[in-house]
Amino acid sequence: MASLRPERRTIICSLLLALVSLATSRNVFKSRFLEEYQPYAGPWNDEFDWRLIKEILPKVPGNVVLSPISVKTLLALLYEGSATRSETQRELSRTLGIDDPQAASKLQEDLRRYKSQSTEGLLITDRVFHNVSIPVTHKYRIIINDQYNASTEEINFGDPDAASVHINRWISHNTGGLIEDVVRPDTLRDTLLLLINTIYFRGNWIEPFPLNATAERPFYATQRPTTGKAIFMKQRERLFHHRRSTALGAQILRLPYQQNQLAMIVVLPEESQSLDQLLERLTPDVLHRELAELFEEEIDLELPKFNIRYAGSLREPLQRLGLARIFSDQAELPLIARGLTTPLKVSTILQKSCIQVNEQGTQASAATESSLVFTILSEPVKFIANRPFLFLILDESKGTWLFAGKVEDPSL
Repeated sequence: MASLRPERRTIICSLLLALVSLATSRNVFKSRFLEEYQPYAGPWNDEFDWRLIKEILPKVPGNVVLSPISVKTLLALLYEGSATRSETQRELSRTLGIDDPQAASKLQEDLRRYKSQSTEGLLITDRVFHNVSIPVTHKYRIIINDQYNASTEEINFGDPDAASVHINRWISHNTGGLIEDVVRPDTLRDTLLLLINTIYFRGNWIEPFPLNATAERPFYATQRPTTGKAIFMKQRERLFHHRRSTALGAQILRLPYQQNQLAMIVVLPEESQSLDQLLERLTPDVLHRELAELFEEEIDLELPKFNIRYAGSLREPLQRLGLARIFSDQAELPLIARGLTTPLKVSTILQKSCIQVNEQGTQASAATESSLVFTILSEPVKFIANRPFLFLILDESKGTWLFAGKVEDPSL
């Protein structure tokens, strides 16, 4: 008979918006009772992701969540509109790490798959809104549609009130209503094109967190002079893939979602080091190796509930990563639109992201809940996230970081 089981749910969404104006060997771990973990063994192509993560997270105080894949998607759309062999194209190519044709093809293929395949709870959309006065080229429409499954829409920016209402309605629809009123009428002043990427993820854990175990306990936030409190969710003596990394000075825990091969990776620094020190030590290669070496252990887990909303301009971080020309009067983006007397440039790139972790009751089978057929004699490993930590949402089938963030104070 089905029973009512409490469930921990993660809801995440992100909006990325660019305003364009006129210039001025593989291991397989067979789980003993839940699921099979297959570490990603293909080419990662995530150098840009980690440069961006390490550029933003240490510099922004408090809790942060961002979407690397969202930023890469929008920059890829700009890349397709750049002049062939121009300095703008070279900057975009170097920054994205797609000098290698294989890397470029992988990015395009991954984005196409996300949009063409049905992954429950995951929705990625792209649209180029352009003013009625801008003749977007047929070639650009075909490229972004065929290679990125993105669309274009003509809109009258001369009526900014109506245009902002229409665009905000589209954004809200594609982010499950979590992101609203992003585009203000004054935002559209002097704007000719608006490139928008949205990503929405709503996931349920494979292993639910029991509602009756949730409790308040201390959290040692970096920015707070005194010890605060947070609401912690708990699992006792449950099996998770885990590793204590000496290279990072941290514990790494994998929390799989019901969605196919999506998981949250939690990286918790040891008490002797800060989150900033962890980010300094963390490199893509080290993390790839550590993920490949995760093994199943019995864990006593305590993880705080958190709800993060983050909005910020990516112009300065991207400029520090070497992407400057698209924001200048020297931007070369002629393949997007032709017949303009003044070339296009990017005014700014904004990202607005949010993550919500909630508890809900759902109906599910309890057939395997109490029917383990083996015994673990060792003491469970303690994973107590009562201090700042890093979290990542990983598509393990593609090696794609959908989201990345940090929790410095879950009570905020």
